[in-house]
Amino acid sequence: MQQTNRRSGWKTTFMAFCALIGGFLLSFLALVALWSGIPWIVQIAIFLPFLLFSYTVFEWTNESWIICALILVGAMPLGILMMQFRDTNGSHLLPTLMVMSWIIGISAGCYLGKLRGAAVISKGG
Repeated sequence: MQQTNRRSGWKTTFMAFCALIGGFLLSFLALVALWSGIPWIVQIAIFLPFLLFSYTVFEWTNESWIICALILVGAMPLGILMMQFRDTNGSHLLPTLMVMSWIIGISAGCYLGKLRGAAVISKGG
């Protein structure tokens, strides 16, 4: 029994570490997109990798909302930095919208994972 608990603890710790690192790496990808001059609409679409990553991690951790929060914690250092930048009009609006799209992507991925888990349970499988 203790061996099983130890394995479960390592898996949880590893998934938490992966969530933090994954959030940071995705935000770094978004920072590279910002610095390379990709149009804003494409940069806002970076929420898709956040959505897919949070959905996948949410499924692997058996629907743990804490893991989704850790993805957000991993992404926020560069997100806070990016919100300090200005767009071509001298406003902080577009960088802030870009970071908000990450938050929406993370939340949507976890919510979709929750909906999928509820559908599997209701089917009895």
